[in-house]
Amino acid sequence: MAAARTFGLSSIRLGILGGVIAATLLGLAARAPADDKFMRVADVKPGMKGYGLTVFQGTRPERFDVEVISTMKNFRPLQDLILIKTKHPRLDIARTVAGMSGSPVYLEGKLIGAYAYGWLFGVEPIAGVTPIHDMLSDLERPIPAALAPTPGQAPLPGLQPRAIHPKKRAILDDDRPNRFAGAPLDYDLRRHSEQVGQRMNSVLSAPDGTGLRAASTDVMVSGLGPRSARFAAEIFEPLGMTLQQGGGSGGPGAAPADAPTRFIDGGVVTVPMLAGDVSSSGLGTVTYVAGNKLVAFGHPMMMGGLEELPTALGLVHWVVATTNRSFKLGEPTTPLGTLVNDRQASIVIDQSRPAPTFPITVDIRGVPGAPHTHWEMQATQDPFMAPSLAALALGSALESTTAERGDTTWRATTRLTIDGGRVLTFEDFGAGSGQPLSPNDFARSRLTRAMGALLNNPWRLAKIERLESTIAIVARRDVMLLRGAELLDPEVDAGGKVRVRLTLQNYLAELRTIELEIPIDRALAGETVRIEIRPGYAADRAAAAPETYGELVDVLGHLDFPGEALVISYAFPNEASAAFGGKLASRLPPGMTDMLASRTNSIVPELFAAQSQLVVPTSGFIIGQENVSVKVRHILR
Repeated sequence: MAAARTFGLSSIRLGILGGVIAATLLGLAARAPADDKFMRVADVKPGMKGYGLTVFQGTRPERFDVEVISTMKNFRPLQDLILIKTKHPRLDIARTVAGMSGSPVYLEGKLIGAYAYGWLFGVEPIAGVTPIHDMLSDLERPIPAALAPTPGQAPLPGLQPRAIHPKKRAILDDDRPNRFAGAPLDYDLRRHSEQVGQRMNSVLSAPDGTGLRAASTDVMVSGLGPRSARFAAEIFEPLGMTLQQGGGSGGPGAAPADAPTRFIDGGVVTVPMLAGDVSSSGLGTVTYVAGNKLVAFGHPMMMGGLEELPTALGLVHWVVATTNRSFKLGEPTTPLGTLVNDRQASIVIDQSRPAPTFPITVDIRGVPGAPHTHWEMQATQDPFMAPSLAALALGSALESTTAERGDTTWRATTRLTIDGGRVLTFEDFGAGSGQPLSPNDFARSRLTRAMGALLNNPWRLAKIERLESTIAIVARRDVMLLRGAELLDPEVDAGGKVRVRLTLQNYLAELRTIELEIPIDRALAGETVRIEIRPGYAADRAAAAPETYGELVDVLGHLDFPGEALVISYAFPNEASAAFGGKLASRLPPGMTDMLASRTNSIVPELFAAQSQLVVPTSGFIIGQENVSVKVRHILR
């Protein structure tokens, strides 16, 4: 009986063991076909021949022959590069082709990687292949549900206030390389572009003198005038992307009837960062599709890490051959998916995920007979690209509609809808002097600075829902030049008013003067007061540095003075103002600053000079600034 029980137990154990072995073998068998699709670098030998897939014209991939030359070890950190020769009637002429980045390369029917690198001014068709297993590692990276701190969280670790003017306080940046490094209220588009370019340069550029570069992400642009194209080049080229003139903004109607409706291996992939009447899109090739996800390019686009850039199917008009570096001329067609990861070996796209974008509409008034005064576009929410592309969209519409080289003045009123319907309104203006208007006029606009502050804040993800701008054009230089300031009262009693005469000149008009009476505070008795006179758009309003996203939105709504105004200001040398917790206390009494200072706690109020600011409305925009000094007498009693 015991023997029978032992036999039965052994049978159960053997059965379980057999099941485990069988399951293991079945699992290996199930994985074998997938593993059999790819060839590791160690198995790639010189002289091996195979083929690649890419689109030379239209939307369907074609084969090109390849032969392995050698393998370069550790070409990138922990990443090898397989050198190949290519053979195809078009490649015999074009050699290395930008836009072929990502083209899958096969040996013995197995995928070895993506056509990704080439040499500038090469005289033979030689390319570098990024190994597929490095790209699959990018594909397997998890994508977190949230890409930034969420509402209600504390500021990022290490965030500490500093005792300087609140608008100049630095905020700790996170590790996303496309974000602005600085305080939100300090946002500057040109500085942001320089920062991103410096971060990208070491990643995207080959060592000096090698001539080797990614085969790469050319940016196809359309709807741009000459000055707008130069502005776009300033945005994209520091990121390792070359600007090419495209043939249109594309759309589903641009694709032929037999075009693929999903991404396919060797097919065209585009990244339409701006679409519509003005467009800009990166162009490359799909390497490998795995379900709803895919890898492409074989190199980074901007090395931006976690991203949410829109992607689309595309078509190729032609492979244009040049002596420097040939390129695919193409455009996007049907929007599909989101670029979710931008890494050293590839970009990763999720076809099932919609990309966050926002519409831009521009209406231009005051240009009789202009054939196109209403512009519509769609832009990405990317922290760097969105402010840049908004400036490009508005500036290009302005340049195209008012291309005359005469004297013009523009006034832009822009409604920026954010986060569930809240509307912020910004007034910007500019004046041309014999030059066409362009995106450069918007690069430092209040709108661009506000968008940069919102999208690069350190507290939570901001969502831009729409941008609606109305630009009024006046066919003259409708501004006044501040030519001088004359102090009419060299001395004034404390608590009295000092008279200042300003000399203004309209463009191509006679001089005229206006007289101001400026109240002088009693606290300045015995002081010599320096009075500064500036246009409203050039003056800074005292404001506490925001410490939450809500405070940032609030301060953006009333941060600037009216553009059509003068701001008269002077300082109180013996008094200070303080900002803490998003609140501002003006004109603290003497001695209070010592009480606020702490030797045991570094989190203290920010102190800065107290000042008086008087706003004087004007009938137009004024350029220039002046200052005068007045002696303030004690009042004798």
